[in-house]
Amino acid sequence: MPLNTTDNKEIKLFNSLADEWWDEEGSMSFLHSMSEIRTKFILEELTNKFQIKNKHKILNDLDILDLGCGGGIASEPLCRLGGNVTGIDESENLINIAKLHSKRMGLKINYKCMDIENLIKLKKKYDVIVALELLEHVNNVEHFCELIIKLLKNDGIIILSTINRTILSKFFVIEIAENIIKKIPKGTHDYKKFITPEQLRAIFEKYTYEINNIKGMTWSPISNTWRLTRNTPINYILSLSKK
Repeated sequence: MPLNTTDNKEIKLFNSLADEWWDEEGSMSFLHSMSEIRTKFILEELTNKFQIKNKHKILNDLDILDLGCGGGIASEPLCRLGGNVTGIDESENLINIAKLHSKRMGLKINYKCMDIENLIKLKKKYDVIVALELLEHVNNVEHFCELIIKLLKNDGIIILSTINRTILSKFFVIEIAENIIKKIPKGTHDYKKFITPEQLRAIFEKYTYEINNIKGMTWSPISNTWRLTRNTPINYILSLSKK
């Protein structure tokens, strides 16, 4: 099996969406409405992991890597919380949008247009690695997870959010969200690339990592808001660290 994790078709799609990235009512509205609960989960996991007590610059001194950062929807809240954030994406258009928006917001975020393989060559390791709504867009997920581990400090934490591979997720994400209510651009997702929590658990156990916490992310169509739940058949978010 080829080890390249890049899906060029996906990069082309997201390049085309760059100008809409910060339109909270547009094609990225799902990501924007999801941002608050993702940040809440991340903050709780990091507070527990690193025993953070400073209520002001909460994430001070933590080197955080946002893989597949897109236009910076996840990077910016983590920077505001005091994190030393690096965001990488293979879409040059999205990195340009991310740089422009963070500058307007007065945020210092280290954005780079590169793939994960070239980032590893820089030999920097991170306290925290997040990859949010990314795994369902890469090729060779198992190899990609192995590369994530290579970028993490031994006492670090990984946070992933993605889409479960179930009949319910296929119906909701592709048939409803993409094709009917058009909350997501048509063709964004391929059901064959959805991954179950059990698959992720098995991948990371090979490298002696375990799941610390897992939550479902449930969307309300009435309010266009998300909440964390115990139900994981569609979207879920989890944290992992070394056993």
